[in-house]
Amino acid sequence: MLNKQIIYCSSGIICGGLFFVIHDAIIDHLSYLNFKFYHHVVFGSPLLFLLFIYLFLSGNLKKYLSSSNYTILIIRGTIFLPIPFILFVSLQNISLAEWTTLNMLSPILGMILAIIFLKEKINLFTVISITLGFIGVLFILQPGFSNFNIYYLGPLFGAFTLALQSFLANKFYNICSTLGFFIYGVLPVNLLSFILFYYDPLIDFELIKLSMFANFIVFIGFYCFTYALQNSQKHFSSVFGLLYLQIFWSFIISIFIFNEHQNIIVILGALFIIISGLLSLQAQKKQLNDY
Repeated sequence: MLNKQIIYCSSGIICGGLFFVIHDAIIDHLSYLNFKFYHHVVFGSPLLFLLFIYLFLSGNLKKYLSSSNYTILIIRGTIFLPIPFILFVSLQNISLAEWTTLNMLSPILGMILAIIFLKEKINLFTVISITLGFIGVLFILQPGFSNFNIYYLGPLFGAFTLALQSFLANKFYNICSTLGFFIYGVLPVNLLSFILFYYDPLIDFELIKLSMFANFIVFIGFYCFTYALQNSQKHFSSVFGLLYLQIFWSFIISIFIFNEHQNIIVILGALFIIISGLLSLQAQKKQLNDY
């Protein structure tokens, strides 16, 4: 029987991954237009503004945004600062499949951080889960990597920063609320984007509507993801492996939304990821029982 901590944290990663897939598909489309990352961020900023107003009017601003260690929150926000720019530039020069494959190295990096700094007890289920998940990613996406160039460093850096951000949220879980972690994480990139937007404004109401929808989706995804990693003490490495289900969501959407026909290799990859997810649940259970 899985306890509530495993169920809630696993659900956060799984739901967050679904929202990330929807957002990335929209970004992949927008990156080919005369549309920069700071346009996208600024168009989503009214959502943050409404959130601030709600917290202020409800009297919960201090409750959710106060922290015992603002330095860590600033570091997390600064780490995230270049990611939207790297995402937009990279997708103009490499495929979405190649970006996603390299970015999926983050659970492996997260496991390494958990072993070294969180002193987690890694079990065989964790190792097999992460290994099978990454193999499943390779089978589904089948990245080319035919002409390696400097833009491949973008998703590698993204994988490292995702692992590091996630590790910091888990290590310093008690310094702030989940909402606080989320807001402080995106605040620096919003401030930078307003400065860049001032020098390169763009007003296109069709793009604004699409961008705001994508921002709304990714904000929910960020919150779910942050909640899961902040609250997964002693089983961070195992729950992080559920990130591979993000690729499974891509597989499902490609079949039922875009009516794409998949070959046996892709289907086998999806099966590997499902098995990886099931093993992740068992790995989390064993990690918590070992303490």
